[in-house]
Amino acid sequence: MSGARTRGVRRVETCLIVALCGLGGAALTLLGGCSDAPKEVTKVDPVIRDVPAPLRGTIGAEATIRGVQQQLVSGLGIVVGLNGTGGGELPAQVQATMERELGRQQFTKATEGITPKQFLRDPNVAVVIVEAAVAPGSPKGQNFDVRVRTLPGSAVTSLEGGQLWTTELRLGPVTSFGGAKTRILAEARGPIFINPFAEPGKGGEDAVSRTVGRVLAGGKVVEPLHLELVLDNSSHSRARSIVGAVNSRFPEGPTDEGPIAKGRSPESIAITVPRAYAKRPNEFIELLRCTRVDQAFPQEYAKRYVEELKRSPALAQDISWCLMALGKPAVPFLQDVYEHPEALPRMAALRAGGKLGDVRAVPHLKEMALRGPGLFRVEAITLLGEMPGHPTIDLALRELVNAPELDVRVGAYEALSRRGDVVVDRIPVGDIGAGRPAFLVETVPASEPMIYVTQQGEPRIVLFGGDGGLGGAEMSLASMGGARLQLERPLLVSAWSDRLMLTSEGSDAPVRVFYRDFRTQKVTQQTVKEDVAKLIEFMGHKPTPEDPRPGLGLAYSEVVGALYEIHRQGGVNAAFATEVDRLKAQLYKAAEETLAEERPESSDVSIDGPIIIFKPEEPGAEEKEAEGQPEGASMVVPLAPKVQKAK
Repeated sequence: MSGARTRGVRRVETCLIVALCGLGGAALTLLGGCSDAPKEVTKVDPVIRDVPAPLRGTIGAEATIRGVQQQLVSGLGIVVGLNGTGGGELPAQVQATMERELGRQQFTKATEGITPKQFLRDPNVAVVIVEAAVAPGSPKGQNFDVRVRTLPGSAVTSLEGGQLWTTELRLGPVTSFGGAKTRILAEARGPIFINPFAEPGKGGEDAVSRTVGRVLAGGKVVEPLHLELVLDNSSHSRARSIVGAVNSRFPEGPTDEGPIAKGRSPESIAITVPRAYAKRPNEFIELLRCTRVDQAFPQEYAKRYVEELKRSPALAQDISWCLMALGKPAVPFLQDVYEHPEALPRMAALRAGGKLGDVRAVPHLKEMALRGPGLFRVEAITLLGEMPGHPTIDLALRELVNAPELDVRVGAYEALSRRGDVVVDRIPVGDIGAGRPAFLVETVPASEPMIYVTQQGEPRIVLFGGDGGLGGAEMSLASMGGARLQLERPLLVSAWSDRLMLTSEGSDAPVRVFYRDFRTQKVTQQTVKEDVAKLIEFMGHKPTPEDPRPGLGLAYSEVVGALYEIHRQGGVNAAFATEVDRLKAQLYKAAEETLAEERPESSDVSIDGPIIIFKPEEPGAEEKEAEGQPEGASMVVPLAPKVQKAK
């Protein structure tokens, strides 16, 4: 027992000695003894943005959104099905690139018995540059328009009637074999749409327009583009708060692949554009920027925003997005500004009310569409078209189809078409595979007859006419079935060097069509109805064993060109209008914004000569102006007024 007690005493003495030594060491440290000096702590000042007071507390005031620019994607593609207008020599670098591409299964299936070099020289084949501008945050499967053009100095004279084979589209401008290869973001394929107002099969001065075309909605995203939020100040807690705010404002939908926001680190958050905004990515980006990090008390913030809107019209655009970002709680506070004397605050409130589905905004949006500043008229109509189904909205849009301003009329039709309104009759024409029609014919009742042609997105020919003069509440379902746009009779129209002719000898005589195909020289003669929609359907339909109805099998651009000739020669009493081409300017802008990360591919093939880079062409002044218009703005060009026939 005494030994154990002795050991215990010694253990206590040892602990006391250690403790005293520790205290002594601390004292020596304080007195500047031999121990190491304390490390300096670097003070980091937080980043505080200089933003207007109403915008503080929003995500955009604390973080940067990366990936908001359009991305240029491009590739070298192959067009087949030409009428002897392709072929010719290719630069060695391009020849090597395309021969490599032709090693794919698509070539072996379609061209047995010939070499890749022979195939590329075939006069019915052309090598083309394929370019597109992909919207920020585009999800997988998103479609977009693609521009197609021949190589500089190419012997190809026309892309008319051509079909673009599936082409991989990589980030950045096109490069020939041996150049840096970036990741594949999309692919493109489909029929080529060329200038519809040039004569098919004819060379000469207008041939330049035939070497450029597009595939409407022919591009498809194969690798989704994501956005990234980068916080100004690294913070785990703030990053978690922002992730929670984003996922609360944009809950995961049934077609979304996971939460919209996912935290990566204290300063980085991955953002996926919700499927509901797939066709409106810029709208989502603005809402994201103006979403409040603190989601509590939305009504209180809505009240503050509306008060600030009245005081500071210069902030109207930003405050409008902040109100939309709050969602439904903001609606009760908006009505007070719908009749504001200044246009900017009034439109800001109407924009928020329209996006949030406030039916009380309908009469004010209608008034803005009819008598507001030009910049806001089409936007007001677009907002009406996006609102939930309501008879008041439908009647307002039907009335606006009869407005004297061309852009208002077209905007009202577009809104009715998107809403699936019963007054718009839709006829699919032709077949390009996978159940897709070549184009659509749509008719809408209107007081002023007009033919409107789209050149972007979904290919459509729209016929304004019939019994639209009734308008508004007086427009009944019975009136919608009235006479549509008709051909003028007697009739004599000759187009395309007499290869297409329409004749009718009297006001009650049938209309006869004569057509000689410049590809096959086959002659078709047929009696058709005077209904313009039926005539278009006949021109675009290609007889098949499954559907043997007579038709000419013309491409969309050919049908539009024929229709314009019929109009120009007095065959139809209607104005003619189309869209301004924005795509060329979009490509040029995207090329300036796209930062392509070069990743060279190894190869054992050596090609003499420099690597060729094909950059997008610079747009003209009119194209730049069109691309600079607000998203959703209608750029309609009146090609020609009504043509009255001489009696």
